[in-house]
Amino acid sequence: QGGKGAAGRLSPAPLLPCSSAVLCGSVANMRGEDVTNAVSVMCLRALEEVRLVYPTVGICWHEGTPEELMRLGCRIIAQGLGSPAVFNDEVIARGLRAYGVSEEDATSYINSTCVEITPIANSNVWVASPYYNCPGALLGVLEDVASGDGAAPKSFEALVEAFKAKLSGHVREAVRGIDRAWKGRERQGGMPLQSCLTDDCLARGKDIDSGGARYNWVECSFVGLANLVDSLVVLKELVFEEKRFTLPEFYRILQDNFEGQEPLRQEILNRMPKYGNDDDRADELAVEMTNAFAEICASHRIGPAWRSDRSEGHRYAPGLFCWVMHERLGSETGATPDGRLAGFPLADGAGPAQGRERFGPTGAIKSTTKWRHEPMLGGLVLNLKFSRSALDGDEALENLRHLIESYMRLGGFEVQVNVVDRETLLDAQQHPEAHQDLLVRVAGYSDYFVHLNPNMQAEVIARTEYEEV
Repeated sequence: QGGKGAAGRLSPAPLLPCSSAVLCGSVANMRGEDVTNAVSVMCLRALEEVRLVYPTVGICWHEGTPEELMRLGCRIIAQGLGSPAVFNDEVIARGLRAYGVSEEDATSYINSTCVEITPIANSNVWVASPYYNCPGALLGVLEDVASGDGAAPKSFEALVEAFKAKLSGHVREAVRGIDRAWKGRERQGGMPLQSCLTDDCLARGKDIDSGGARYNWVECSFVGLANLVDSLVVLKELVFEEKRFTLPEFYRILQDNFEGQEPLRQEILNRMPKYGNDDDRADELAVEMTNAFAEICASHRIGPAWRSDRSEGHRYAPGLFCWVMHERLGSETGATPDGRLAGFPLADGAGPAQGRERFGPTGAIKSTTKWRHEPMLGGLVLNLKFSRSALDGDEALENLRHLIESYMRLGGFEVQVNVVDRETLLDAQQHPEAHQDLLVRVAGYSDYFVHLNPNMQAEVIARTEYEEV
């Protein structure tokens, strides 16, 4: 964790637990004092020298983070390492406090390898449990209508409510499974060594699997936000406003994967509003959807066997973290109303879908920060992709720093940057032996491009490549 003291002098570094992630630059205590120190810089410079995928390295930003630390981070980003990612300490700390974490503990946390947030040394947090396919849930509503299993919504608002009910049902079913898993861990689990190293387990005389940890909750992830929002925009306009199709008719087009409907698909892709362009026609739906994710999660508690009152069970925290699941879920998801073809990866995280930004990175960060990020302790990702020439020179690096800090000040949770040319990626597909060290940031984590499967490689290539900051 990083930062400088009030007088600008380097201060001793706090000890960190072993982890596959390192955060540099963070508010360290309740007084909001920055604790950047020599180790902060050493971690970043080690990343620059060693150039390995793991451990992941991130900068935890707040208003007191030294410009020098951010400049070093941006210099490393421009080299195409996919790291460091930048996290918003103030947003994350507020989110932790809202989940009952103390003022002191809310400033001592780690990203669990990727972007999920867990308090350090005192928590039992289940991350990525599970992933929810948001566009898939919308297709489920359309299928119900087309098959007659569900009543046809008479208004767009009714369609949105039907989607929320469908998604809520998926969450409810998953909660039952996780509830059983918690109870099973108490009966058949037990981690005595970890319990000895986790605060409050010894004081309570309880194993971490029996409720000994100070904080206990579950973090899940909602995948495909941009596809969901863009799809709702299309259905609102073409079905409910222009009445060019009924829902069953449009669903049949999707089942056929837009075969014979390419002009319609191009109209959808090129004419209609898209999330990620600072367009309220789409962004207001993103606000409504993310609020719904948080509300659905807040309505559930995980009730382990050691809880007599289920209302006091573990909380269920949302996130928009994908890892590789946007590709896996996308591979089994049919065509969606936003013009995405069957099998293609879903949008990666909290930002716009691949290639749909029309107003540069500024439009993307403004859309992404119109909704509240504090509840998303399950983590979220905003991916930005620049050509190498876009970040060439000191002025470009300063522009990148200002862009990242603007996103943070607007309430952004996390941002990560790929700096790689499309031509390089295409060449790596054809000649992987020549690009064994090519790193890319995927969706919360970094990996070697040539290790990704072809579908994931295509997803990274399809992302908008900004030519200037």
